[in-house]
Amino acid sequence: MPDRVGTILYEIDMLDYCFARLRAPWKATREDYNLWLEGFLLHYRNLIKFFASHKGLKAQEPQEWSPRALSAAEVASIQSQTIQKHYRPISRYLSHCDRIRGEEGTHWNSVEMYNEIEPTLKSFRRLFPSAPRPAAAILGAEDASTTALTILSPSILLDSELIGLGLREPSDIADKARQQRDDSNEK
Repeated sequence: MPDRVGTILYEIDMLDYCFARLRAPWKATREDYNLWLEGFLLHYRNLIKFFASHKGLKAQEPQEWSPRALSAAEVASIQSQTIQKHYRPISRYLSHCDRIRGEEGTHWNSVEMYNEIEPTLKSFRRLFPSAPRPAAAILGAEDASTTALTILSPSILLDSELIGLGLREPSDIADKARQQRDDSNEK
């Protein structure tokens, strides 16, 4: 079975990323803000399709996507009809160049929307916890693609993990430790 849980986790990760960018103090261009808003709306809509039982993968049909059987209570915990009301306005906003762009474009309450979907996201993550995996290579523009993996920056990995991935040599770690010790002795 394809990694369909990974697909949903990717959508959740991207929604979380866009939401964080929208809420963070920013010194970005209007284009950056619009990109984050449209990303938020796109991933929100994709999750509505899953959690509110639209076409395609549906939370209510775990036999189609889940690697394990889910109880009725577990299935109920990852369904939400509350978010359904956002589907049409989001689809219209993202898909059509008409009045909705000008009239509703600045009125998306991302905080309220996120608060509505958050309990469902938490339930899904509880049922399908994901272990973040570090990037082993940097993709270039010619390699553009999406993935269902959670990727961390190598800067937040432990030295032993960096060595294990072949991203750092043991001698680099020893040199870094020596430099830190020398710097603290100079103070």
